[in-house]
Amino acid sequence: MKALKRAHPIVAFTYFLGLLLLAPFSRHPWMTGIQIVCLCLLYLYHNRSLKKLLPFIGLIMIVAVTNPLFVQRGRTILYANEHLRVTKEALLYGIHYGCVLVNLLLVFSIFNYYIKKEQWIYLSGQLFPKLGVVTSMAFGLIPRYQKHAKKIVKTRKSLKSEHAVQRVMNTVSMETTWAFESSMDQLDSMNARGYGIGKRTHFHLFVWERKDWIHMTEIVILTVLNLWAYTHYYSRFFFYPMIIMPVFQTRDMIWMVLMGLQFLLPCLWKENFHVRN
Repeated sequence: MKALKRAHPIVAFTYFLGLLLLAPFSRHPWMTGIQIVCLCLLYLYHNRSLKKLLPFIGLIMIVAVTNPLFVQRGRTILYANEHLRVTKEALLYGIHYGCVLVNLLLVFSIFNYYIKKEQWIYLSGQLFPKLGVVTSMAFGLIPRYQKHAKKIVKTRKSLKSEHAVQRVMNTVSMETTWAFESSMDQLDSMNARGYGIGKRTHFHLFVWERKDWIHMTEIVILTVLNLWAYTHYYSRFFFYPMIIMPVFQTRDMIWMVLMGLQFLLPCLWKENFHVRN
């Protein structure tokens, strides 16, 4: 995945765009299963701890449990009383869409590792310069806000004894005041430097190379093939009123391999050690 970090921002953004075209709309269980396995591997590559996956497992369990309580469709009844009927189809439907939700969260979590402030400014600054500036300010403000809040909490703990709720309320008030003052200082600084007057240029170290054409072609081909397979073979899978799993065929194995290949594609790229960012 180091190759993706050093790839051109357009290549990295296109890769994640391809994932977002497939992950949120998956209806077939094996497609969702392949996606969650690949995304968990990519997530563990950065975090190196299985404990980091526990919140995602908890989210799947919550969706799986709550869905049968609100949706009582399905033929296979697992439990029934006067007010409630729990069906196997509703339970499996909840597990499936819990996995879909986790896949979406994992994609954005991995996205944050590779699309940093500099890449986002490069991508949006050419067409939407104001959007690029605002986004870069937001990306910079949130970490600063968190770091500043930790300093305030630590200082108040050492200087004054107070209830936790009162400490949090005072910290939020101080942080809000600091954020407004910091924003005004930044606004004055930008006005002094001439923002908004004429067209500005920006410096970057990103260079489009031959390998970027190759990577872009690979991403586009795999995305188009998987979208075609999904629309033709796997978009008409239904959980209600009963689950009918088609017979597993050779073509299913081929599309499973292509799906996994698209999600793990950056792992196969040769690393480029000419650091540009």
